[in-house]
Amino acid sequence: MKKKYRLVFVCDAGMGSSALGASMLRRKLIEYKIDAEVKNASIDNEGIVADIIVSHENFAHILKKRYPKTLIISLSDFMNRENYNKVVEIMQNMQQNKLNVLRKENILVNCPVETSDEAILSVGKMLVDGGYVTPEYIQGMMERDHSLSVFMGNTLAIPHGEYEYKKFIKHSGIVIKVYPQAIDWHGEKVHLVLGLAGIGEDHINILSNCATVFSEMSDVERVIQNQDVEEIFNLLTAEEE
Repeated sequence: MKKKYRLVFVCDAGMGSSALGASMLRRKLIEYKIDAEVKNASIDNEGIVADIIVSHENFAHILKKRYPKTLIISLSDFMNRENYNKVVEIMQNMQQNKLNVLRKENILVNCPVETSDEAILSVGKMLVDGGYVTPEYIQGMMERDHSLSVFMGNTLAIPHGEYEYKKFIKHSGIVIKVYPQAIDWHGEKVHLVLGLAGIGEDHINILSNCATVFSEMSDVERVIQNQDVEEIFNLLTAEEE
Protein backbone atom coordinates (compact mmCIF):
# COMPACT_ATOMS: atom_id res chain seq x y z
CA MET A 1 0.00 0.00 0.00
CA LYS A 2 1.31 3.45 -0.82
CA LYS A 3 2.46 5.45 2.12
CA LYS A 4 0.02 7.86 3.73
CA TYR A 5 1.99 10.76 5.21
CA ARG A 6 1.43 11.55 8.88
CA LEU A 7 1.22 15.22 9.90
CA VAL A 8 0.82 16.51 13.43
CA PHE A 9 -0.04 20.12 14.33
CA VAL A 10 1.45 21.17 17.65
CA CYS A 11 0.43 24.03 19.95
CA ASP A 12 0.72 24.68 23.68
CA ALA A 13 -2.41 22.78 24.79
CA GLY A 14 -3.06 20.66 21.70
CA MET A 15 -6.74 21.62 21.54
CA GLY A 16 -7.05 25.20 20.26
CA SER A 17 -4.92 26.58 17.45
CA SER A 18 -3.46 23.18 16.53
CA ALA A 19 -6.95 21.68 16.14
CA LEU A 20 -7.94 24.62 13.98
CA GLY A 21 -4.77 24.33 11.90
CA ALA A 22 -5.23 20.58 11.44
CA SER A 23 -8.80 21.12 10.24
CA MET A 24 -7.77 23.81 7.75
CA LEU A 25 -4.92 21.70 6.39
CA ARG A 26 -7.14 18.65 5.92
CA ARG A 27 -9.36 20.68 3.60
CA LYS A 28 -6.33 22.01 1.76
CA LEU A 29 -4.87 18.54 1.22
CA ILE A 30 -8.20 17.20 -0.05
CA GLU A 31 -8.30 20.08 -2.50
CA TYR A 32 -4.87 19.06 -3.85
CA LYS A 33 -5.65 15.31 -3.68
CA ILE A 34 -2.86 14.58 -1.20
CA ASP A 35 -3.49 11.52 0.95
CA ALA A 36 -2.39 12.24 4.52
CA GLU A 37 -3.36 11.66 8.13
CA VAL A 38 -3.54 14.97 10.01
CA LYS A 39 -3.70 15.13 13.80
CA ASN A 40 -3.06 17.74 16.50
CA ALA A 41 -1.13 17.48 19.77
CA SER A 42 0.23 19.43 22.73
CA ILE A 43 3.85 20.55 22.91
CA ASP A 44 3.99 18.56 26.16
CA ASN A 45 3.45 15.33 24.23
CA GLU A 46 6.91 13.79 23.84
CA GLY A 47 5.80 10.72 21.89
CA ILE A 48 4.74 12.28 18.59
CA VAL A 49 5.13 9.98 15.58
CA ALA A 50 4.96 11.88 12.30
CA ASP A 51 6.59 12.48 8.94
CA ILE A 52 5.96 16.21 9.33
CA ILE A 53 5.30 18.30 12.45
CA VAL A 54 3.70 21.71 11.92
CA SER A 55 3.98 24.19 14.77
CA HIS A 56 3.92 27.86 15.62
CA GLU A 57 7.36 29.37 15.10
CA ASN A 58 7.70 29.86 18.89
CA PHE A 59 7.90 26.08 19.37
CA ALA A 60 10.07 25.17 16.37
CA HIS A 61 13.41 25.17 18.24
CA ILE A 62 12.05 22.84 20.93
CA LEU A 63 10.61 20.40 18.42
CA LYS A 64 13.77 20.33 16.28
CA LYS A 65 15.80 19.26 19.32
CA ARG A 66 13.21 16.71 20.39
CA TYR A 67 12.62 15.23 16.92
CA PRO A 68 15.87 15.75 14.97
CA LYS A 69 14.91 13.28 12.21
CA THR A 70 11.43 14.70 11.63
CA LEU A 71 10.68 17.56 9.24
CA ILE A 72 9.49 20.55 11.30
CA ILE A 73 7.52 23.27 9.51
CA SER A 74 6.99 26.47 11.47
CA LEU A 75 4.17 28.92 10.76
CA SER A 76 3.77 32.44 12.08
CA ASP A 77 -0.03 32.41 11.98
CA PHE A 78 -2.36 29.39 11.96
CA MET A 79 -5.26 31.57 10.79
CA ASN A 80 -3.59 32.66 7.55
CA ARG A 81 -4.73 30.25 4.83
CA GLU A 82 -1.80 31.24 2.62
CA ASN A 83 0.60 29.69 5.14
CA TYR A 84 -0.79 26.26 4.32
CA ASN A 85 0.37 26.57 0.73
CA LYS A 86 3.88 26.14 2.11
CA VAL A 87 2.92 22.80 3.68
CA VAL A 88 1.16 21.63 0.51
CA GLU A 89 4.17 22.54 -1.65
CA ILE A 90 6.55 20.63 0.62
CA MET A 91 4.30 17.56 0.56
CA GLN A 92 3.99 17.68 -3.22
CA ASN A 93 7.79 17.76 -3.46
CA MET A 94 8.06 14.84 -1.05
CA GLN A 95 5.61 12.79 -3.11
CA GLN A 96 7.35 13.64 -6.36
CA ASN A 97 10.76 12.76 -4.94
CA LYS A 98 9.36 9.50 -3.64
CA LEU A 99 8.03 8.57 -7.07
CA ASN A 100 11.28 9.51 -8.80
CA VAL A 101 13.60 7.49 -6.54
CA LEU A 102 12.81 4.40 -8.60
CA ARG A 103 11.48 4.50 -12.16
CA LYS A 104 10.40 1.44 -14.12
CA GLU A 105 12.74 2.28 -16.98
CA ASN A 106 15.61 1.92 -14.49
CA ILE A 107 14.83 -1.74 -13.83
CA LEU A 108 16.63 -3.98 -16.33
CA VAL A 109 15.90 -7.73 -16.40
CA ASN A 110 17.43 -10.69 -18.26
CA CYS A 111 20.85 -9.01 -18.14
CA PRO A 112 23.81 -10.93 -19.61
CA VAL A 113 26.63 -12.09 -17.34
CA GLU A 114 29.42 -9.55 -16.75
CA THR A 115 32.12 -8.86 -14.20
CA SER A 116 31.41 -7.02 -10.94
CA ASP A 117 33.33 -3.97 -12.20
CA GLU A 118 31.32 -3.97 -15.43
CA ALA A 119 28.11 -4.19 -13.40
CA ILE A 120 29.14 -1.22 -11.25
CA LEU A 121 30.03 0.84 -14.31
CA SER A 122 26.72 -0.11 -15.89
CA VAL A 123 24.48 0.83 -12.94
CA GLY A 124 26.62 3.92 -12.40
CA LYS A 125 25.93 5.05 -15.95
CA MET A 126 22.22 4.39 -15.36
CA LEU A 127 22.34 6.70 -12.32
CA VAL A 128 24.06 9.36 -14.42
CA ASP A 129 21.62 9.01 -17.30
CA GLY A 130 18.71 9.13 -14.85
CA GLY A 131 19.87 12.50 -13.53
CA TYR A 132 20.65 11.20 -10.04
CA VAL A 133 24.42 11.75 -10.03
CA THR A 134 27.28 13.30 -11.98
CA PRO A 135 29.83 10.97 -13.66
CA GLU A 136 32.34 11.46 -10.82
CA TYR A 137 30.10 9.42 -8.52
CA ILE A 138 30.87 6.22 -10.44
CA GLN A 139 34.50 6.35 -9.30
CA GLY A 140 33.25 6.46 -5.72
CA MET A 141 31.15 3.35 -6.36
CA MET A 142 34.21 1.50 -7.69
CA GLU A 143 36.39 2.57 -4.78
CA ARG A 144 33.77 1.54 -2.22
CA ASP A 145 33.48 -1.99 -3.61
CA HIS A 146 37.23 -2.39 -3.97
CA SER A 147 37.88 -1.34 -0.38
CA LEU A 148 34.90 -3.22 1.09
CA SER A 149 32.65 -5.44 -0.99
CA VAL A 150 29.08 -4.18 -1.48
CA PHE A 151 27.80 -7.78 -1.55
CA MET A 152 24.88 -7.87 0.91
CA GLY A 153 23.95 -11.55 0.96
CA ASN A 154 20.99 -13.33 -0.66
CA THR A 155 22.69 -12.86 -4.08
CA LEU A 156 22.28 -9.07 -3.75
CA ALA A 157 24.92 -6.36 -4.27
CA ILE A 158 24.29 -2.65 -3.69
CA PRO A 159 27.04 -0.49 -5.23
CA HIS A 160 27.14 3.02 -3.78
CA GLY A 161 29.67 5.83 -3.53
CA GLU A 162 32.01 6.46 -0.62
CA TYR A 163 31.24 9.36 1.72
CA GLU A 164 33.49 11.89 -0.02
CA TYR A 165 31.60 11.31 -3.26
CA LYS A 166 28.23 12.31 -1.78
CA LYS A 167 28.73 15.80 -3.22
CA PHE A 168 28.21 14.36 -6.68
CA ILE A 169 24.65 13.19 -5.89
CA LYS A 170 21.98 15.43 -7.38
CA HIS A 171 18.90 13.43 -6.37
CA SER A 172 18.29 10.23 -4.38
CA GLY A 173 17.59 7.19 -6.51
CA ILE A 174 18.16 3.53 -7.27
CA VAL A 175 18.62 1.54 -10.48
CA ILE A 176 18.40 -2.24 -10.77
CA LYS A 177 19.84 -4.98 -12.93
CA VAL A 178 18.66 -8.59 -12.63
CA TYR A 179 20.86 -11.43 -13.90
CA PRO A 180 19.19 -14.83 -14.58
CA GLN A 181 22.65 -16.43 -14.37
CA ALA A 182 24.72 -15.37 -11.38
CA ILE A 183 27.75 -13.12 -11.81
CA ASP A 184 30.87 -13.48 -9.68
CA TRP A 185 31.24 -10.81 -6.99
CA HIS A 186 34.55 -11.34 -5.23
CA GLY A 187 33.78 -15.04 -4.92
CA GLU A 188 30.06 -14.60 -4.15
CA LYS A 189 27.15 -15.29 -6.51
CA VAL A 190 25.04 -12.23 -7.36
CA HIS A 191 21.76 -12.07 -9.28
CA LEU A 192 20.56 -8.61 -8.25
CA VAL A 193 22.60 -5.40 -8.51
CA LEU A 194 21.08 -2.19 -7.12
CA GLY A 195 22.95 1.02 -7.86
CA LEU A 196 22.27 3.46 -5.02
CA ALA A 197 22.59 7.22 -4.62
CA GLY A 198 21.11 8.58 -1.41
CA ILE A 199 21.13 12.07 0.07
CA GLY A 200 21.02 12.37 3.86
CA GLU A 201 18.57 10.01 5.55
CA ASP A 202 17.48 8.69 2.13
CA HIS A 203 20.65 6.58 2.00
CA ILE A 204 19.75 4.64 5.15
CA ASN A 205 16.04 4.50 4.31
CA ILE A 206 16.65 3.02 0.86
CA LEU A 207 19.14 0.47 2.20
CA SER A 208 16.72 -0.50 4.95
CA ASN A 209 13.84 -0.90 2.49
CA CYS A 210 15.93 -3.04 0.12
CA ALA A 211 17.14 -5.20 3.03
CA THR A 212 13.55 -5.75 4.13
CA VAL A 213 12.24 -6.54 0.64
CA PHE A 214 15.01 -9.02 -0.12
CA SER A 215 15.46 -10.49 3.36
CA GLU A 216 13.74 -13.74 2.37
CA MET A 217 15.60 -15.86 -0.18
CA SER A 218 12.28 -17.18 -1.48
CA ASP A 219 11.33 -13.63 -2.56
CA VAL A 220 14.71 -13.15 -4.21
CA GLU A 221 14.37 -16.45 -6.08
CA ARG A 222 10.92 -15.43 -7.31
CA VAL A 223 12.29 -12.16 -8.68
CA ILE A 224 15.13 -14.01 -10.42
CA GLN A 225 12.76 -16.56 -11.91
CA ASN A 226 10.04 -14.15 -13.04
CA GLN A 227 12.24 -11.35 -14.41
CA ASP A 228 9.21 -9.06 -14.12
CA VAL A 229 9.78 -5.28 -14.04
CA GLU A 230 6.30 -4.56 -12.67
CA GLU A 231 6.74 -7.05 -9.82
CA ILE A 232 10.11 -5.59 -8.81
CA PHE A 233 8.79 -2.04 -8.95
CA ASN A 234 5.81 -2.94 -6.76
CA LEU A 235 8.02 -4.74 -4.23
CA LEU A 236 10.30 -1.74 -3.78
CA THR A 237 7.66 0.97 -3.74
CA ALA A 238 5.03 -0.72 -1.59
CA GLU A 239 4.85 0.52 2.01
CA GLU A 240 2.64 -0.07 5.00
CA GLU A 241 0.70 2.82 6.42
